[in-house]
Amino acid sequence: MDIEDFIRDRRPRWKQLEQVLDLTENSPDWGLGHERIRELVVLYRQTCSDLNHARALTANPELLEYLNQLTGRAYRCVYQGRGGSETGAAALRKKKLKTFLWNHVPATFQKERSYIATAALVFAAGALFGALAVIVNPENGTMLIPAQFFTESPRERVEKIETQTERVDTAGKAFFFGASLYTHNIQVTFLAFSAGALTIVGGLLLLFYNGVILGAVGAMYYLDGVELFFLAWVGPHGALELPSIIFGGAAGIKAGSALLMPGNLTRAASIRAVFQSVWRIMVAAALLLVVAGLIEGSFSQFSTKTVPYAVKIGTAACLFSALLAYLFTNRGAPNEGTDSTSCLSPHLERPEIDLA
Repeated sequence: MDIEDFIRDRRPRWKQLEQVLDLTENSPDWGLGHERIRELVVLYRQTCSDLNHARALTANPELLEYLNQLTGRAYRCVYQGRGGSETGAAALRKKKLKTFLWNHVPATFQKERSYIATAALVFAAGALFGALAVIVNPENGTMLIPAQFFTESPRERVEKIETQTERVDTAGKAFFFGASLYTHNIQVTFLAFSAGALTIVGGLLLLFYNGVILGAVGAMYYLDGVELFFLAWVGPHGALELPSIIFGGAAGIKAGSALLMPGNLTRAASIRAVFQSVWRIMVAAALLLVVAGLIEGSFSQFSTKTVPYAVKIGTAACLFSALLAYLFTNRGAPNEGTDSTSCLSPHLERPEIDLA
């Protein structure tokens, strides 16, 4: 094809791209819809190909400059947006994240509810065992609970907290305390996941042990008559933190079942089959632990002088109810056939061309 035929053949698509860009740039907001977005991306890719082809056919500076400017303009629209607004790939990435969090994560939890229920029951059994052991014989607390919890009695600790100034009185203290807490909690969760993934039984034992500690500590506060403080202290962050540890253990058991009991599949195929569910559960657990750490580093630390017990316990109940509603309310699967992210994703790889 000579250069005249090339220009005559491709010019209509370049003009079409110009029109779409004019419409996009002159719109008050990105509201062009799926079909126009797709048209823009496809025309952009085709024009990039035309630019490369033109370089092989001619050294005409006017033509090459025109195509360079056109593709550069489209590149900025697709990948960078205009004036800081979310357009093109940025808008699609945001929509994809929203679909992931709002549809895919809850759907995965509902699909894997048997593993999550198993992990929750093991944790609850451990908590019941720890509580009953301490109630039957308070001396059992020294055997079940790590030594650092025995620096003072629950009643003495509560009196100290309620009579002294607030331990967290600035945003800086809350941030750094919360950061250390959610870092530790993420480590515990991933330990539960790892133990479950490698042995299954190890994950179940770790969940049971963490439940034992929680139940034993709660029983000690109950026997000392300060159980409301315990609920108000653990409740706000525990409403998210404790389920997250359970979720980590459940994901580990799921992964361990695929690794150790692949059935008719190869181990590699078995792991690939469960990978999507496992990583979605772990992403959700990690996000929840970050939020729980921030709550534990601030709101949970307030004494009754600042926040009454009833408010903190009520907040805990609301957080836990909201978590269950989010994860286990069926919102239906997203429509993959009309989701612009799935249709456009093959077109959103940056082409290897020089736009300078």
